[in-house]
This record gives sequence, structure tokens and C-alpha cells, in this order.
Amino acid sequence: MAKQKVKSTTQSFIEILDVVEDIVLLKNGNMCSVINVSSVNFYLLSREEQNARIAGYVAFLNSLSFPIQIIVQSKGVNLSFYLKLIDQKIASCNNSLIIKHLNLYKDFIQQLTKGETLLDKNIYIVIPFSYLELGAMTSIKTGINSLSTDLLEKARPVISSKQNNIITQVQRLGLYANVLKDQELIKLLYGFFNEQALIMDFNSKDINNVLFTAKK
Repeated sequence: MAKQKVKSTTQSFIEILDVVEDIVLLKNGNMCSVINVSSVNFYLLSREEQNARIAGYVAFLNSLSFPIQIIVQSKGVNLSFYLKLIDQKIASCNNSLIIKHLNLYKDFIQQLTKGETLLDKNIYIVIPFSYLELGAMTSIKTGINSLSTDLLEKARPVISSKQNNIITQVQRLGLYANVLKDQELIKLLYGFFNEQALIMDFNSKDINNVLFTAKK
């Protein structure tokens, strides 16, 4: 008698059960939250500023009463779409001086990226939560119905307190922090499991964000 083949899906190998608002539910009954943190170019700071940042980071770590995970995600930047926008701008422009500067700018971008891979880095702080923190000693079986709403609601204030703690400490370092929710979390998790998703299309919206940040 031929053995029946066991069909497995990719989802069966992934520990994630669901995403509910700003919380990632895991199959083992644990949960986590993710905070996106801004960054600074450390090497552009003065020696005094660098020392202050290091001291602040040490103080941040020493202030924690719970474990965290720091993730630095690098995305390759695809400039082809952005270069097409420049070409469209050149084609629709009637001012020869502007066209000249746009062509120079395009050449500069192409030379800048020639043979190099541009990377966009994002920093995330993962805040874990174990159902054992609530004193629940009963193991939770895998399954969408096994993680009760009651457990999630009990865990939420604990996770929220940790989030506020992290955000406060990060702001003391002069950085910005925000809790990822719903689609932001799903997009981040999708990127971890799909390598192609780590290629970011650099468009006009992105360049506006870069310029806005630079002005600050």
C-alpha cells in the first residue's frame, strides 16, 4: 500500500499566527510588538555628541527591566522608477536651463549608483511578551481558536506599558519612535519571508521624505 504524501504549506513552518492591531500573535501563545526607531549618522557627529549618544544608549539598556531585540533591516534601493520620473520631467520641460540641470542631476545619480548597491536601513525594536508573565501555567495549543480574546486583553496593558517605556527612553536619545500597526506590521513580516520585497522602489514620495528629513 503506497504511503500517502503529507502536504505541507509554507504557513506551517512560520511561527506567526496572526496580527491584531499592534500585536503579533505567535503559535506558541506568546506575542510581540515592534517599534520603528529613527536613526542618525553617527560619524557625522562631533566627538562630544558621539560620547553623549553612547552614554545615552548605555543608560537606555540599563533602564530596561525586560528583554528586547534590536533588528537592523537593510533594503536595496531600486532607482529605475525615479530615473524614469526624471526622464518624464525632461520630456515635458520647455526650459533649456532646467533641462540641462535635470540631465546633470540624472548623470550624477547614475554615476553615484554605478556598480554600487544603495541600501536603505531601518531600525526596529521588538518587544516580546510571554503568556507566563500573566501567571498562566497552562500550555496553549497551536490554533487560531486557542488564543483567547481574554488572554489578549490581559496582555495588552502589559505590552502597552513596555511600548511607552521604550518610546520614552528612545525620545531621550533625541530619536523618533512609533509602534507599527496592522498593515505596517504585515508589510514588515512579509519582507522577512520574501527576499524580493526587500527591494525598495525609490520614487518621488521617497525623495520628498529624504529632503524633508535633511531640512530638519
